[in-house]
Amino acid sequence: MRAETLDDVYGALSNALGRVGEAGTPLFLATLVLDLIARLPDGTVAGDAIERAERLTRS
Repeated sequence: MRAETLDDVYGALSNALGRVGEAGTPLFLATLVLDLIARLPDGTVAGDAIERAERLTRS
């Protein structure tokens, strides 16, 4: 993904989080993640992403 596109996506995500509000953020993020995982080619890619996110969250 090009940097400009990434910036646009980040902006869209930020705006959506603002619209759903703090209370709606956990459900929004969970729904988004499940939708994105469903689009991945296989479970290995999803598992790797989950492990990487967990490591980053713990550090």
